[in-house]
Amino acid sequence: MKRTFAFAAAATLCGLLAGTAAFSAPPPGKGPPDGGEGAQGNNLSFPALAVDGYAIIPIALSQWTVEYTGPYTGLTAAEIAALEASGPWYAQKTEGNTWQADYLTNQTVDVTYVDWGDIIESNNPKVGRPFRVEVQLYKLLNPWDEFQPGVNSMTGYVMAMLANPSSPNEVQGNNTVPYEGNLATVVSNLWKLRIQKCGDAIPEETDLYWNVDRWVSPTITCTDEPISFAVELNVGGKLIYGASTGGWKVKTAGWYRITFYGPPTTKLSLVGAVVADYDDFDSAPVEEPVLAAEEGETGAATPVVDSTNNISYVDVLAVAGGGGGGGKGKPTN
Repeated sequence: MKRTFAFAAAATLCGLLAGTAAFSAPPPGKGPPDGGEGAQGNNLSFPALAVDGYAIIPIALSQWTVEYTGPYTGLTAAEIAALEASGPWYAQKTEGNTWQADYLTNQTVDVTYVDWGDIIESNNPKVGRPFRVEVQLYKLLNPWDEFQPGVNSMTGYVMAMLANPSSPNEVQGNNTVPYEGNLATVVSNLWKLRIQKCGDAIPEETDLYWNVDRWVSPTITCTDEPISFAVELNVGGKLIYGASTGGWKVKTAGWYRITFYGPPTTKLSLVGAVVADYDDFDSAPVEEPVLAAEEGETGAATPVVDSTNNISYVDVLAVAGGGGGGGKGKPTN
């Protein structure tokens, strides 16, 4: 998680996507009685598009009543000074602090970017240790040269790190400042994650076939690894997909294929999507972003999109718990 201000970007579809619009200002009397943090969607800071019936409950009231005054554990003096100069700040998951970015429900969406996160792309899972797996889907709502803030945009809220960066106790918050942007995350309650071990090495592609919800092979036995995976509202206020209960806990070393997939009936499409890191596409590019690993680059894993099967997957090498944290690249032959 970055320790600088997260000025995210997203935008309204205004007819570009079919579906029923459900924006952040609900009709009177709608939403939970207190707009509390138990309601899905409170402290949503990054605009979202909901697909396949995924529900986002509108909050009854936007309010910033409990100011965050510290401690700023883990932040530098310069970071604390920047917060104080742009505050006051209000921590999420705090009773009395409620806000909600724009969102649309009942959508049919062609995803633009698939982001598997830095962890899986730069670190090998280690036997016996929890390994975080997450997927973030983004829709670029307008070509950048057609984007007009306030006209074809969605409203989000500026978020900043307040304490304990990159830890289970990380705290982020908002300073009541909104923004107009050109990106939204995409979520569906029908998409799942499957982790399979298919032998001791990465199988040849000709030996593996995607069959509805799993890889199968006429020559190799593929076994499933248990994992709990669902949509979650992360600490930065984004709706993403993540592994719960501490993540994936690897039992044995070896190669695994991790696949993100939906049913044939889904209205979420990865056809035409590319794998990319959020920092490469979060604003209008000066040059085209690097969307995949460069030739010869070594890393723990390189995710891909399989447009034919409407899935995204990545092959990862799990190593013994004592070492091998990163740099074990996928073999080229």
